[in-house]
Amino acid sequence: MGASAFWKAAVALCGVALLSGCATGGSATYVEGALRPRHFVFHEVVKWEGSGSGGWRAACLHVGIARDSGEMFLCRFGVEMPIANDAQGFISTEQAQSLSASCANQAARATLSAATPATPISMACEEFRSFYELTLNAAIKGARVPKACTRGIKPVVVTPTGPSINGGM
Repeated sequence: MGASAFWKAAVALCGVALLSGCATGGSATYVEGALRPRHFVFHEVVKWEGSGSGGWRAACLHVGIARDSGEMFLCRFGVEMPIANDAQGFISTEQAQSLSASCANQAARATLSAATPATPISMACEEFRSFYELTLNAAIKGARVPKACTRGIKPVVVTPTGPSINGGM
């Protein structure tokens, strides 16, 4: 599979737009809009030497998850990945941002839509992070989603604004 075909397959894998994060029982769980590539502000942590695998980039996000009851929780996580790896070769910043957003939205859709009013939002955040790491690592080999951000990287804060016309994040 060529590099172009690989990226098309990776985007298809993570390309699910996030719709509603509704919970059952009359209480909805939602976060602001959908995460966009611009929310993933990557910083080079380890310089890539320009050939072969190597280099490392990281971003930091604090994403607000809220219920229509007014309960809110900031889900904090880092996003880390190689700049180049053996599986994909060089991964541009734009590719990293696009796949990070697509996979985050897919993970949020899968985990937040399963949340019920009895599910603590902090638990939904943990489930999101775990599923996000699985989907992102399937798209970019070696990618991680740690609970804590890389030291010195300022978080991008995405706060809830309420349900949208399409219903949710």
